Amino acid sequence: CGSGILAIAAVKLGAGEVTGVDIDEKAIATAADNAANNGVSLHLQVSAKPLEGTFQRVVANILTNPLKMLAPLLAARVAPGGKLALSGVLEAQAAEVIAAYAPYIALRVGAIQEGWVRLEGEHPEPAVP
Repeated sequence: CGSGILAIAAVKLGAGEVTGVDIDEKAIATAADNAANNGVSLHLQVSAKPLEGTFQRVVANILTNPLKMLAPLLAARVAPGGKLALSGVLEAQAAEVIAAYAPYIALRVGAIQEGWVRLEGEHPEPAVP
């Protein structure tokens, strides 16, 4: 239940409203139980339901191929000035993911640990005329 763990951690670290999304309904139910056990409030939903709005922080911890496929969808959820963090990427695959997100958000390697990377970037603020 990675989405639930990330969402609970976000609340515990001071995030205001947190939305967790997962493809598995059982993972959502487990995340809800874990949130209650940790005394945090979350909004949880299955990914089959469209996610509305944009967010100041978007975090995804899934493998390279799904991250590449989801690039336009994930990038579209990042508010102007918001930040995107991606993990679940092998160091040797980082360039592929960076390239997939390049039309939307410029990513860079934020951390490397034991062959895995965290990629991060910021959605640009709209230009002021």
